[in-house]
Amino acid sequence: MRKLGILIRYEFQRFFVSPFFYAVCALFLLLMGIIFFFSLKIYADFPQEEPLMMQLFKSVWLPLLLVVPILTTKAIVSEKTEKLFDSLLVLRFSSSSIVFSKFVAIYCIHLGLWTVVIYFPEIAQSCSATLAQFNNFMTAQIRWGGWCFVNLLGGVVIAFGLLVSARAKMPATSMAASTVGIFLFLILGQLFKQASTIAFGEAEFFETLYSNWNVFFQLEDFCRGIFDSRVIIAYITATLGILGITALTLREN
Repeated sequence: MRKLGILIRYEFQRFFVSPFFYAVCALFLLLMGIIFFFSLKIYADFPQEEPLMMQLFKSVWLPLLLVVPILTTKAIVSEKTEKLFDSLLVLRFSSSSIVFSKFVAIYCIHLGLWTVVIYFPEIAQSCSATLAQFNNFMTAQIRWGGWCFVNLLGGVVIAFGLLVSARAKMPATSMAASTVGIFLFLILGQLFKQASTIAFGEAEFFETLYSNWNVFFQLEDFCRGIFDSRVIIAYITATLGILGITALTLREN
């Protein structure tokens, strides 16, 4: 545990002294700010049945595709090319401790950035006299339900990005593979939907998969206060399983 604590502190220190880290955080908040601004404009001009912040949560795919691959690529494969990773192995840190410390650091950054995002309505209202006349744009249920799901999803995606980074030889390869893999994971439910229209004999089977494995359906449930324990267990198990495979990959390399 002592070595793990040292590694986690090392990861945070490495992030906080790097201009790269602040640039990535700024990119994330800029993307979400633009999405919030346009969602707010559309919401004002054309009132929607769906709450504004639920629409913002549904845009989670964009920062996941752009920001997570950057952080996970920097975490392992970039360190390999810069020979920083070798020094950790020389100091006899276990591969599982290295992987877990990197996951914790990136996950905490992800959690912190989304905590800022869920307070965008209050920030907007404090900056605009017009918006200040309105009540909050979302209920506590939508705020914290969406926040919980986004961070559950983020755990799986970050773990996958670290696995790709551990197996890749070059940063560009890791970036491309992570982005494609995350994209396929996010649209998996839609792929099942398409399969149900093509495979006539097994349409019901694919419809079931579509209903049970659709990221955006799950997000809507969490925003409505429906916390399905099966979904929670599935995401946590997947995250831990992928991290375990990543540790084994590093040990073999």
